Parts: sequence; structure tokens; C-alpha cells
Amino acid sequence: VHEVEHPASFARSLFIEALRAAGVKVTASPLVENPASKLPRYETYATMQPTAELMSPPFAESAKLILKVSHNLHAGTLPLLVAAKQGKRTLAEGLQLQRDFLARAGVDVPTISFGGGAGGDRADYVTPRATVQLLKAMSKRSDFAVYRGALPVLGVDGTLAAAVVADSPAKGQVQAKTGTLVWNNTLLGKSLLQSKALAGYVDAADGRTVVFACFVNLVALQQSSDRDRIGRVLGSIAEKLHAAP
Repeated sequence: VHEVEHPASFARSLFIEALRAAGVKVTASPLVENPASKLPRYETYATMQPTAELMSPPFAESAKLILKVSHNLHAGTLPLLVAAKQGKRTLAEGLQLQRDFLARAGVDVPTISFGGGAGGDRADYVTPRATVQLLKAMSKRSDFAVYRGALPVLGVDGTLAAAVVADSPAKGQVQAKTGTLVWNNTLLGKSLLQSKALAGYVDAADGRTVVFACFVNLVALQQSSDRDRIGRVLGSIAEKLHAAP
């Protein structure tokens, strides 16, 4: 895995190489930065004749990737996709549109702070109560089954595959999203767990569906295995929610 410093130039190089591999003669060098100044103005694209179109998988597949394995890159692009859908172009505009959605969903927006889309920005904060409000609002949507189906399943897949023992009675009965943010304490050569969270839905043993959110914040980790241990503690809380009358 490698982070590309200049994505536009990298994509340009790959495109030139792909065209050449397909037998298309391209005189441009793939070794220079993307000459953005030579591109047409953005607002003229709609009037041009397309030569090819890339069709992405359904958005449900992207949501599954984000939620099942905590794919931060796709999560971070979501506010930009929301902005683009509405003819806008910036992260700030996308986050403001998300704010409007959260308000319409009945979430206590003043208790939330987002600086990005993946939860790793220094400005990213949310309360368990606001998280539960969002989960409850999502459960009332017509596409809820797709949303819930994209979440990790306790003891089965994604980031919850190993959160409980194999014979746990709650296995397969909890669908929830994990969240982990760790900073390096370089002074002591250890790690600071900024946050470890679990939030989602429990099919309780008595037939109810329980919505829950549990956060663990600001824990000085003594060894690397502590993070996984805290994850298992959150898994055990989900087990108890499943079993509780």
C-alpha cells in the first residue's frame, strides 16, 4: 500500500500506459506532472462528446467496503461525492450538505464536529447519543436493509470477525461499525488510544432490536495487544446486549 502524492499525475501516467498497451499511439510523456492548465474548463465538460465512460459498482458496494473493513480512503471521499452530486466541489461544501442531512434525520448536530469524512481529523468528534440518533434514523429508511447489510457482523466478518469467541451466542446477531484512532506517544515509545468505538444494531434474544453505541477514549496503551483486548471488551458488551432481558 502506497500513498500517491500527486494522484492526478499518477492517474494520467497510468492512463497513457493503458492506451499504449491497447495499441493507441500517445505522444505525451507519462513522466511529467499533469498539465492542469491545458485542461478544458470544468463547466465545459458537459458540452463535450464523450469517448468512454467508467461505470462504477453500485454505491452499496462502496458502502460495504467502507463499513466492513473501515476503508478510510473511501470514507474520506464521501463528502466530496456528496458535494459533486449537488454540483459543488469542495470538502467544506460536502460536509455542510451532510450537516443538513443529519439535521433532517433528527440528529443533535450541535454535539458533532467533523473536519473530514473518515474520523481521523483532529476536529472529528461525535457523542454516543448522536450516533444512536443517526442509527435510529437510518432504520426508518427504505434502503435500511442495504445499509445494515453493509455493516460488519459480530464473529462473522469484517472488523468484528474476531471480536467474540467462535461459539458466542451473539455470533451473527450483531451488525455494528467499529472505529479506532491511535496516536503515537513518541516520548515514551508507546501508543495513545484516542478512541475505540462500536455502534450498531443487536438482535436481542427476546426478539427486540437494540440500537447501541459504546466509546472508549484516551487510554494509554501499555502494549500493542491492548487495542485488540479493548475491542474484545466492546464485543462482550454487544454479547450482553444480545442476552439481556
